[in-house]
Amino acid sequence: MDKRKEYELIKLETGLWVISDYRNSSMYVVESRDRALLVDTGMGTGDLKGFVEKITDKPLELILTHAHWDHTGQADLFENPYMSHKEEEIISLFEDILDLDIADFRDIKDGDIFDLGDRKLEVIELPGHTPGSIVLLDTENEILISGDAIGTGHLWMHVPGALPLAEYLISLKKLEKRKDEFRRIYPGHIKEVGNKPLDLEYFNNVIFLVEKVLAGELKGKKYQNRVFPGLYVEKGQALLVYDPDRIR
Repeated sequence: MDKRKEYELIKLETGLWVISDYRNSSMYVVESRDRALLVDTGMGTGDLKGFVEKITDKPLELILTHAHWDHTGQADLFENPYMSHKEEEIISLFEDILDLDIADFRDIKDGDIFDLGDRKLEVIELPGHTPGSIVLLDTENEILISGDAIGTGHLWMHVPGALPLAEYLISLKKLEKRKDEFRRIYPGHIKEVGNKPLDLEYFNNVIFLVEKVLAGELKGKKYQNRVFPGLYVEKGQALLVYDPDRIR
C-alpha cells in the first residue's frame, strides 16, 4: 500500500487524538459535547476526511496552524477551513508546492474562541515560524496545541518567510504571560518526540535560546540541511535553527 495514504491514530487523553502521516506530521482531533475540531491536515494523500469521521461523528471544523505544505495537505477535503490570512505571504513564497487559495479560508485572529460545548479553545497569534502562525489554548485542560510555532524539539526559524528572531521574541514573551494556563504542549510533529507532549521546561528553553542568540552570548553551529541551511543552538530538548542574517 502507498505509505502516503496511510494514517496512524493515537488517543492522547479524553477528547484528544493525534493522527500522524507518513512524514510524521501531526493532526489533532479535539472533541467535546457538541462539536469537534481538526487541527492541521498533514501532507499525506489518503482519505483524511473519512479517517476523521471514524473518530468523531460530531459537526467538525478545520483549523490550520499555518500554511506550510506539511500541515495543509488534504485541506481541500474540508469546507471553509480557518487559517490566518497573514499566511498569504507563505503561500506566495511556496506557490510551486502549495495549492491553496486564501479566498477559500475563513480568517482567524488573536482572541477568537472555538466553543465545542463544554470545551473552549482560544486562538493566540504567534508570528515567528511564519507570519500568521497560531496556537490554540485550552485553559481548562491546561493544553496548548502549537503546530510549528515553537517547534517540536527542532524549531525552524531559518526557512523562507520566518520572522527575525527579535520579532519572534515578542511573540514568545506574549505567550510566556499565559504559561500558567498550560502544562502540556502538543506540537506539530509529536511522533518525533515519542508521542508525548512537550512541557514548560521546553518552552522556557526556547525563550532562553532566542534571548542568548540575540544578546550575542550563544554562537550557532552549522545545521545539516541542504535545502534550508542555517545555524543551530540547543538547550535540553530545544534546538533553535536560525538564519544569522535575520536576527534583527
